[in-house]
Amino acid sequence: PISTAVEAAPDLLLPTKTTQYCQDMTSKTGEAVMKAVWNSPLVSLYESATGETDPPKDDALLSDFRCPSPDEALWPVMPGPGFIFGCNEQTMDECLGRGIFGLPAHMKHAAAGIQPGSSIFLFHVTDGLLFGIFEALTSATSNIQPRAFSKNPKATSSPFPVQIRVRVTLECPPLDNKDPILNDILRTRVGGRIGPLTHGQTEALATLLATQCGAMQYMTEYSTALKNGERDVAAPPIALPPRKIQPKQ
Repeated sequence: PISTAVEAAPDLLLPTKTTQYCQDMTSKTGEAVMKAVWNSPLVSLYESATGETDPPKDDALLSDFRCPSPDEALWPVMPGPGFIFGCNEQTMDECLGRGIFGLPAHMKHAAAGIQPGSSIFLFHVTDGLLFGIFEALTSATSNIQPRAFSKNPKATSSPFPVQIRVRVTLECPPLDNKDPILNDILRTRVGGRIGPLTHGQTEALATLLATQCGAMQYMTEYSTALKNGERDVAAPPIALPPRKIQPKQ
């Protein structure tokens, strides 16, 4: 409703015939309106009612992904989109061993948003597991390893020529593809798991992985110690799984 948008952004100028249904707005106003629309129950109801099943009742709890609240702790990621690459039981060892993830040639445009520093995830399509968190070291490039992921030792080209180099930024236990929170985060995705992520999805997915392996607690304690001016603060580990070290007696 218009009232929802106006309540979220009081300085919003609504379009009129005089302005020809077009009006500029500040980035702050635009962000406030988008968050209000995203969190609106009407949006959730529209997306949930596909016609294949009855729409949820008025008192039903819709477990759709929401924008995080301003005071919610989030795992730090680079501003901008992230990306989910794919692998299977034949290619996973090569992905991790080479530090190279690949895509088929037709996905070159989809990977154009990947930049050095982008958050990357790896989905094992055979086992239905999502691994992370990785960081892109390069933009998407053709044939970093021309024969990578090929079953034929005499091959001269790769079946996944759109490639990036990656490194591990946080090693976490994988998320099961049936995880309800994972599915809430990726509820607007179509065509499978592999592909680009919005910044919000990237941030939420990284936070979910970091929370489930205990790293968010480390990061929160680390950030608090830095703000308090403490010296010799150890950065959170990336080992699997992070465990809190008890002080010596």
